[in-house]
Amino acid sequence: METGRVKETPVADVEVVEVPESSRYEARQDGVLLGELTYHRRPGMIVFDHTGVEPAARGRGIGALLVAAAMADAAADEVHVVPACSFVRRWVHDHPEYLPLIEHS
Repeated sequence: METGRVKETPVADVEVVEVPESSRYEARQDGVLLGELTYHRRPGMIVFDHTGVEPAARGRGIGALLVAAAMADAAADEVHVVPACSFVRRWVHDHPEYLPLIEHS
């Protein structure tokens, strides 16, 4: 993960974007990578593999922003989600409105 100096500004100043060519969502602030959520796709579903946040940016809700953006996209794309990442599983547990998206095998 690319690192840089992290400002202690509100998460409202953090941008989350999908980078499909890298199969990940990125959280950036002023061009500095704060965290990422990696995934891979299967027909009709997306598997969220790992959520990582730079140590200096932890505790600010960056991981939650990443998962919220990714889950919103999954809902809009009408695909099922496989939460292989424990952070994503915990986030979904706290946001039961997304439970219908979860792939149960």
